[in-house]
Amino acid sequence: MKPFLEPYPWATYSNLLVERILSPRNVGFFNSNKGAQQEMRVVAGESQDSTRENHVIIYLVIDETDGIIADVKFQAFGESPLIGAADAICDIILRKNYDQARRLTAELVDKKLRDFDHTPAFPKSSAHHLNLALEALDTACEKCLDIPISDPSYSPPVPSHLQSTGEYPEWSILSSTEKLELIRKVVKEEVQPYIELDAGGIEVPEFKNDIEVVIAYQGACTTCPSSTGATLSAIQEILRARVHPHLIVKPDLSLLSF
Repeated sequence: MKPFLEPYPWATYSNLLVERILSPRNVGFFNSNKGAQQEMRVVAGESQDSTRENHVIIYLVIDETDGIIADVKFQAFGESPLIGAADAICDIILRKNYDQARRLTAELVDKKLRDFDHTPAFPKSSAHHLNLALEALDTACEKCLDIPISDPSYSPPVPSHLQSTGEYPEWSILSSTEKLELIRKVVKEEVQPYIELDAGGIEVPEFKNDIEVVIAYQGACTTCPSSTGATLSAIQEILRARVHPHLIVKPDLSLLSF
C-alpha cells in the first residue's frame, strides 16, 4: 500500500542542484556560423525521451585549431532536473576539448552538485535526465571529430586563469593537519573532476614546510607529460587562488613513467 503523502521531488535534490535549477548560468543558444570566415565552429546536439516530455539541446562553440570548447549554452524543456544537469555539464566542459567532453559521466556531473560526499545530488528517479543531457553533449561532440586536438602537454584538463587570488581566511592559525585537509578539499572539488575526464586521478599525501604541496598522480596522469607542465601549473594556480598565494605544488616523480 502506498503512503498517503509521497516526498515532494525537490526535497530529494541537493541544494546545489536546486540552485542550478532556479538560477542556471548557461541558458541560451548560438546561431549556426556555417560559411563564416573564422576559426570557430558552432555545433548543436539534442536529445529527448520517448514521451517527448523532456528535450534538451546543447550548443558548443569549438575552436577549429585545437578542438577546445570556447563557449557552451543549453536549452532545456521539461522537468526541472534536466535544467540542473545541463547547466552543470556546461560548466564542466568549458575550456576542455571535445574529446575530454565526450568522456564526461553521470557520476562526475552528480559529484559536482553534491552537498555531501556520499549523498547523491540527483535522486535515482532523475538518472534519465542526466543521461539525456549527456546524450545531447555526445551528439554535439560527434560533429567535431574532424577537428584536430591540441597536444595534451599544452592543453591541461584542469581550468586555470582564475580571477580571484588571496589567502584562505585564518590560514595562518590553522594547524598543519587542518591545512592539509583544506588543500585536499580544494583539490577534490576543483581539480579531481577535470582530471577524471582524462581517466586520471590525483591525491595529496603531504604538505611540507608550510608551503610545499606534494601531489600523487594516478591513472593516465602518470604517463602524460602535462603532469609536470601545463596541468601542474594549473593545479598550482588554483591552490594559490583558493588557499594561499605562495603555495608550491610538486608531483611525486617516483609515480611518473614518461
